[in-house]
Amino acid sequence: MSIAEQVEKELKKISNSKENLDLFLDSGLPTKKNELWKYTNLENFWKEFDLSQQKVVELSTPDKDAAFNHVFFVNGSFVDAYSDIKVISIAKCGDDLLSFKSELNELLNKESMFQLVESQRVNQYLLKLEGVQEKPILIHNFYTSEHANHSSSHLHILATPNSETTVVETHICDNNAQSFVNNAASFIVQENAKLSFIKTQELGDQSVQVQNTRALVKRDAQFESFTIDAGAKLSRNNISIRLDGEGAACAAHGIYVLGGTQQSDTNSFIHHNKPHTESSQLYKGIMNDKSHGIFTGLIRVEKDAQLINSDQLNKNLLLSKGAHAHSRPQLEIYADDVKCAHGSTTGQMSDEEVFYFESRGVPKQRAQRLLAQAFAYDVTLKIKNKTARDFSKNVLEKNFKNLEVE
Repeated sequence: MSIAEQVEKELKKISNSKENLDLFLDSGLPTKKNELWKYTNLENFWKEFDLSQQKVVELSTPDKDAAFNHVFFVNGSFVDAYSDIKVISIAKCGDDLLSFKSELNELLNKESMFQLVESQRVNQYLLKLEGVQEKPILIHNFYTSEHANHSSSHLHILATPNSETTVVETHICDNNAQSFVNNAASFIVQENAKLSFIKTQELGDQSVQVQNTRALVKRDAQFESFTIDAGAKLSRNNISIRLDGEGAACAAHGIYVLGGTQQSDTNSFIHHNKPHTESSQLYKGIMNDKSHGIFTGLIRVEKDAQLINSDQLNKNLLLSKGAHAHSRPQLEIYADDVKCAHGSTTGQMSDEEVFYFESRGVPKQRAQRLLAQAFAYDVTLKIKNKTARDFSKNVLEKNFKNLEVE
């Protein structure tokens, strides 16, 4: 049975959006023939599409860090029992969710994996953020392939005017899980709101994740996106952000730490649709063994989006001869009074820097670890909230085993 037939058969079992399903079936799984998937053939990683197994399993009472407000999902489904904050399911959202979706309709509309998420009317939720939240929100996503060989979910987050929130979203799985996770996070950041979103991914080396992130940023609002990939056999991040009001600003940063045959593929699109807007991007990759890091980034500036400021940088550190990186930063500018810059660097660890440490009594492996950490932490230091920043640094520190340096 073809992948398209699998999907069509399974989605007939549940309430679905025929429009989105047709868009997915027309495009099919992205392959290397798609320029934005040039280095990743998703068919090689596809798991059997069987929604009948996508179900919640019981959670043992989790340890909850008091520094966060916690929200729990298992295999894409909300777990109310342990959550400090309630999310609203699609069945109870009514016109609120329809209005939300319509505003973001054009973002990621050509991405077939996003259309696959949208075609399913299960595991779709809405979270409204109001006021200034002192504690970050920590969203736990846990996957178990015994009950979800293929898992899908979509969380919509509305940052209301003048609100200020930090959201951390984690993705982990049980031992030896072989889950295929295809999920989405959509954001509307309304006037003068501030929202920081940090996604950390620590899935096992037999799992795959495709993350679809899109955001609409309105007048004088600020949105920050951080992506930290330290696990999974394959991680793919589709990111689309539109600056849709004067004074709007966004940042999209990321770090991927890879070993073995892991692959991380990031495709980002930042759209300056109004004048007096700002954007910044810094993506870094550390690759060892035969791992593969990919970054494709496009900044588009519309004709009337004058007086904008935008920069984009991708830096890669290769720790072995078998590791490799592909980097494609791009600019598409139709305005004439702008300040835009982009760049990319790929190289190995400096022998001179390692020797400097060794000459002062620091063993070589320890020196390599310190230099790799400094390279990676440059991204996490951009996270303004200290609690979220420390959490993100701990995720990286736990996963520096991929680098095989002590």
